[in-house]
Formats: sequence, C-alpha cells, structure tokens
Amino acid sequence: MESNVQNQIKELEAKIQELRSSQVEELEEKLKAARQVVADLEAEIATLSGKAPAPEAPARRKRTSSEEVRGRILKALSENVEGLGQKEIADITGLNYNTVVIYLKNNPKAFKTTGSFRSKRYFLK
Repeated sequence: MESNVQNQIKELEAKIQELRSSQVEELEEKLKAARQVVADLEAEIATLSGKAPAPEAPARRKRTSSEEVRGRILKALSENVEGLGQKEIADITGLNYNTVVIYLKNNPKAFKTTGSFRSKRYFLK
C-alpha cells in the first residue's frame, strides 16, 4: 500500500513538472509574439511620425586582444620619436586610457621612460 502511494506521488510530481515546463514554453512564445507586436508598432509610429525607430540594444563590444594593444602602442611610439605620455598614447591608438596604463605598467622592460608622474614620457627601447 505504501509503495503504491509513493508511486502515485512520483507520477503526480512528474505530471506537475511536465505542466510547468509546458506553461513556461507557452509563456515564452507569448512573450516573443508580444515583442514582435511592439516592434511592429514602433515601426509604424516611426513611419507616421517621420522619426527613426528606436535603436536596438547595442551588442557587446569585442575585447581587444593583448597583441592588438601591444601592436597599437608600439606603432604609436615608433611614429613619435620624442616620446608620448599615457594620455597621448590612448588618444593616438584609440584605446581606453586605463588599458594603456595597465599595459605600460605590466610591461616596463619594453619601454624607456623619462620624467615622473604627469610628465612621464614613454619611448621604444
């Protein structure tokens, strides 16, 4: 008797789980359809008002490889024999200032430096 009840409980729990998963799938489909309706309405509003539709969420930026960072910094320094400061390197290479600072800090043997703090300039060895 007891094992029969436990089997029934397991069967009912399995049915409940199956129902929940089917409900989740249905809700996901409804959400997808609702998003499409919203996109269509936004496009129609944009057409009627003459305004561009709202832009989609921007994609994640690609991470700049360390080899590319190194190449850009070396190129910038090779073109400027008088040396460059960290901010100048960031401006010329188009890299984030913090990326440049971290790279220069982690690779001190690759560069000659003069000055200190704000007047510090980097040169190729």
